[in-house]
Amino acid sequence: MKRGKLQTWGLYAALLVIAFVMISPVYILFKVSISEPEEVNTAHPSFLVQDATMDHWTDILTTEKKTETGLIIYGIKGDTYSVTGADGNDYTLKGSDQFTINGVFKKVTFLNQDKEIKLGREELQNLRNNLTTKKTFFGKKVVENLYQPLGKSFLVATITTIVAIVICAPAAYVISRMPSYIGYIVVLGLLVTRMFPDVGIALPVATRFLSWGLTDSSFGLILAHLIPNLPFLAWILVGTFAMIPKDLEQSAMIDGANRIKALIRVVFPIAIPGIAVGSIFVWLNSWNEFIYARYLSTEVATLPLRIFEVITRGSIFPAAAYSMILTIPVIIITFVLQRYMKSGMLSGAVKG
Repeated sequence: MKRGKLQTWGLYAALLVIAFVMISPVYILFKVSISEPEEVNTAHPSFLVQDATMDHWTDILTTEKKTETGLIIYGIKGDTYSVTGADGNDYTLKGSDQFTINGVFKKVTFLNQDKEIKLGREELQNLRNNLTTKKTFFGKKVVENLYQPLGKSFLVATITTIVAIVICAPAAYVISRMPSYIGYIVVLGLLVTRMFPDVGIALPVATRFLSWGLTDSSFGLILAHLIPNLPFLAWILVGTFAMIPKDLEQSAMIDGANRIKALIRVVFPIAIPGIAVGSIFVWLNSWNEFIYARYLSTEVATLPLRIFEVITRGSIFPAAAYSMILTIPVIIITFVLQRYMKSGMLSGAVKG
């Protein structure tokens, strides 16, 4: 009895250690994204967050609001602020005022008001020290840097997964019902295509896609992502369908169903765990894919490409925030699909 309890506690301890090892990198990434630079850029950074800040997230999720001419819209930090104009008069700026600054002419122009103030150099610098900018979530810069790459990555990964499942599920079923040695040769032939590294295949693919006008399009990237994912997905699903007894189909057909109905109502529902695993595999591969996106994206990048650009600039804090944004959909998709990954789907399916 004591030995059994000891084994149970040992199992729990091992699971905790494994969970800690797997979650730690994500936690550290999150910690960096919400930490002050002084807290991270030390010889011995703390493991726990000491002084959280959302500035890194705010910087990538928002952008400064600008006028149509590109001037930044400012406001003062407090309720009121007094300045002395170049004409010698005193002016009071209110917290509700919004204005732009032309540094060349040292001119403050109030929005929605017919008022301008000219300041001296020192007075203008004092005013700048007491300003805050208006932030917006959907500014042009944020849309180009974050929302467009995020939307493109999600669209490409999702459609790639759906198309891959539609192509591979029927094909894998047919392969699984072939004589075993023929099915083995077919699967082996599919996997042989994966012996060549993507970095060697991507360039000729990109060259061909360029001649077809498929560069910098989601459709071209979806086709490219299908190249490495179809063989592995077919391999996963062939194993899944091979585990489903043929007697189930035959029983359904004896009950009056034709082969298509037997597949849709009997075989595919039982194969859902394998299809869910394959879907997660393809979605994650497409979501994180870099090489094909690098070759085929010239204007609108995918999110991994965007993170690469941020990292090469040398700042780890916005890179950590971008990486967390890349991670969050992965957690959501995995959580949604894991409910279909249940063992024992065949339990009791065949009697006798």
